[in-house]
Amino acid sequence: MERIEVTTRDIDSALSVVREVAWPTPTVPFSGGDEPVWLKLENLQRLGAFKIRGVWNRISHLTEADRVRGISTISSGNHGLAVAWAARRLGLPCTVRVPEGAVGRKVEAIASQGADVSPISRRDLIDAHENETWRSWPSAFIHPFAHPATIAGQGTIGLEIVEELPEVRTVLVPVGGGGLVAGIGTAVKGRVPRAQVFGVQAEGAAPLPVALQTRQAHRIDRPQTIADGIGIGIILPSMAQVLNRVLDGALVVTDAEIRTAMRRLALEAKIVAEPAGAAAFAAWIRYRDSLRPPVVAVVSGGNVDPNLLAAAVGG
Repeated sequence: MERIEVTTRDIDSALSVVREVAWPTPTVPFSGGDEPVWLKLENLQRLGAFKIRGVWNRISHLTEADRVRGISTISSGNHGLAVAWAARRLGLPCTVRVPEGAVGRKVEAIASQGADVSPISRRDLIDAHENETWRSWPSAFIHPFAHPATIAGQGTIGLEIVEELPEVRTVLVPVGGGGLVAGIGTAVKGRVPRAQVFGVQAEGAAPLPVALQTRQAHRIDRPQTIADGIGIGIILPSMAQVLNRVLDGALVVTDAEIRTAMRRLALEAKIVAEPAGAAAFAAWIRYRDSLRPPVVAVVSGGNVDPNLLAAAVGG
């Protein structure tokens, strides 16, 4: 597995490419007491999540031979939707392998973009990531998180955070495979070296604390969380190296805390967040007394099942 290197220069270079399709999203204050938390609203991004940034930048690096082969990926939702959307826009054949048990509405959204959707078991998903069996697939693989161009694309969020809030001291970012926080961490620390960046995971799918402690890859065999967007439960060796360089720590929240965060965002801030998108805000609620302000919590996506949202808001 190759070492991943991403610099602030890579992220700067990605910005013009990303802006071809992605919108700058606002960073707004949420007053929850004496010191507000700032919310980076990627739920307002095209397709309802941050993923289009990294996907578009990654696809821009494909050779013509790669494009002829078509593209493929593994995704339970937002990444797959972004890949399918980009493929449709560019006229490329696209296959999305969806992990078993994925959220039905997200799978339907992927298929609606014209992608060929096929299931993949948890065992095969692990094999694809840990042993890189995707290298033998006939089409060009668009990795959900572990690729420099993908990470650089996601890092453009960090540039926007610093531009809007140059005095930022703490940034909270939800973590699945780690591509989002790797990019944001690289960008923020490149611009504001004193700032701290923390990855946030759900209690039932949290390999990051161990990966940071041991500086090695780690996997949760049976991840369980309502936050499907950060529920992969795998930190790959290459990502463990990157995350140990850019993160100041990992924060863990429960599913109950995520539901409370979704409810508060909806009722108090009028913001619709999927469970993964509410995780960083949940971490702010739980850990706020130990975080250096100003704090930014990244609301990474808003593609939530209406029934789940209704249950969270009503609860």
